[in-house]
Amino acid sequence: MKKGIAALLCASVITLSGCYGSYACFHKLHKWNGTLGNKWLNSIVHFGMNIIPVYGIAFFVDWLVLNTVEFWTGSNPLAAGDSYFEQDDQGNSVAAVKNADGSLTMELTTAAGEKATMTLQRDENVIRALDAEGNLVSMYEIEK
Repeated sequence: MKKGIAALLCASVITLSGCYGSYACFHKLHKWNGTLGNKWLNSIVHFGMNIIPVYGIAFFVDWLVLNTVEFWTGSNPLAAGDSYFEQDDQGNSVAAVKNADGSLTMELTTAAGEKATMTLQRDENVIRALDAEGNLVSMYEIEK
């Protein structure tokens, strides 16, 4: 009986934990470690957080709780505020930030300083691009 309950519990944990997620907690912790200083300090802290299983706990929380929330709601609570920035050789840049509602706001800047802002929203199988005023610019339907 105990083995059956244990097997059912293990199967439900695997099933209910959703599928592949963003692992935001683990990645934020790892990114924070990279900001501490030089490579020696980063390596020492990284080693210490593996000995005291900080990385393991963050990974487990992501896997069991946060990725499950992300699977069922479409948005990871810790992923809000994640940002991305890239600039090309000509000086054009794109900056993006993930919003709490799961949308993505991007700002495109040309080398001349002209800016354009766009927000991407995704529903189950539709992606909408909205301009800075919230007007629909484009819509793409994802085929399943």
